[in-house]
Amino acid sequence: MGRGILSHHIYHRPLDLKGQDSLAKLARLVRPGSVVLDLGAGPGILGRHLVEQLGCTVDGVEYQQAAVEQAAHWYRRLECVDLEQIDLAEYFGDCHYEFIICADILEHLRWPANLLGQLPGLLAPNGQVLASVPNVAHAGLIAELLAGEFRYRPEGLLDATHLRFFTLRSLLRLLEEAGLQAVAVDAAICELHQSEFTERCLDALPPALIRALLGRPDALVYQFIVSANITGPVDESPGPLLRCPPPELRFACQLFWRLSGADYQADASSATWGQMGAERQSLTLPIPALAGPIQALRLDFADRPGLMRLYGLVLHDDAGQLLWRWDGHRESLATQPSRQLVIVESGLSSNEVVLFLAGEDPHLELPVPAVTLVGLQAGGQLAVEFSWPMSLDYLALVQHCIPRRDAETAQAVLSQQVEALQATNTHLTVRNNELTAAVATTSASNRELEAMLSTQSAGRIDLENQLNELRARIDAQAAEIHGLRRSWRERVWSGLRRHWRD
Repeated sequence: MGRGILSHHIYHRPLDLKGQDSLAKLARLVRPGSVVLDLGAGPGILGRHLVEQLGCTVDGVEYQQAAVEQAAHWYRRLECVDLEQIDLAEYFGDCHYEFIICADILEHLRWPANLLGQLPGLLAPNGQVLASVPNVAHAGLIAELLAGEFRYRPEGLLDATHLRFFTLRSLLRLLEEAGLQAVAVDAAICELHQSEFTERCLDALPPALIRALLGRPDALVYQFIVSANITGPVDESPGPLLRCPPPELRFACQLFWRLSGADYQADASSATWGQMGAERQSLTLPIPALAGPIQALRLDFADRPGLMRLYGLVLHDDAGQLLWRWDGHRESLATQPSRQLVIVESGLSSNEVVLFLAGEDPHLELPVPAVTLVGLQAGGQLAVEFSWPMSLDYLALVQHCIPRRDAETAQAVLSQQVEALQATNTHLTVRNNELTAAVATTSASNRELEAMLSTQSAGRIDLENQLNELRARIDAQAAEIHGLRRSWRERVWSGLRRHWRD
């Protein structure tokens, strides 16, 4: 990293190119074949990837000599210099870089602005600074602050070597003061249960404050990843948008256990989150091994008022053996101690009830026999199957909107069907007109053909008559010729006979 002022710890971070952590996101921003300056190179994990996989040319700076020795093989030039004191132009003034990477180093510097101010002079045209910093406004950190806690750790958002802390606004302002403008902002998300922060601090807050805390766009942002270039002409357009999914809308469900002679306490409980909008969901609440037998269990269904359907309650011991299952009847729950809670029959099924949650702390002591609770001393878990706590406003809106929506949908379908029928009728009318015109044309053609046929018939009769006349003439001429031939022969023979007699 940058300096390691408080320790000589070397950060070994695996690089998973398909991952969603800041190092993976930074690596995916670098184009193959680029010339890169890696500030705070560490043991060279990123530099090795850039050289081996992307064919980049990489220079770097690292403060710790041990890390330099590990990383030197992958860098064209790797200087062992304090980033607080370095004059980058002295070492790299003859180079211009397409990417300058500051991966989780700015928070380790006393004066990060001094380093950032040197970067514009080392950027190639259209070059970019890629930086990642932790988000001090993460919901887990704020919850610990509200609980009076600010505890440094070996690594994480409150790393013991962190000297500077950033929100997105303060980071963008720092870049702007250094002559850089952010063109894109990404985020590495970390849920509370995946982070170093316990959910217990958040659970102890008032429900309204929890909702406000988790409702912020950056509530679960663990690190910001920023791409910046040299500040250009004044641009009045909005700054880069944070690309991260909105926090999931959730409600808290909490299980308390009470030991002999004690009251229900927050430190004798476990909590989990349900999803708003899920009509049927199952949550598991763990019970740790305890010093003594449990006297009773109390379930806080949600942290807000509303209507909730309860489908099932199942209790197992630490070995997964079934200890108790709710029988699905209202009577078995209605006689138990409760607060801000009314239980009514569902009307839809005999194995479910509707819970009317009348406040922000509705709870019920579960009807688990004392002899069964003894089996939980080594630990166990309670599985709850229920819906989300629907507000009365939501139900009223649903009751009003769903029939209206269905009617509008039916009307739209009918309108579409009417339009389709009208289009079909128009098409059939046009087709009928076309067929009528075709029939009329065919009839006219038939009449013309009949007239032509009559004319041809009359002509044929005339030709036959002429043919008969010609045949008669031919017969007469043939008879005449025959008579002439006979007369000629007779005259010839008569002349010959006279000649012979003489």
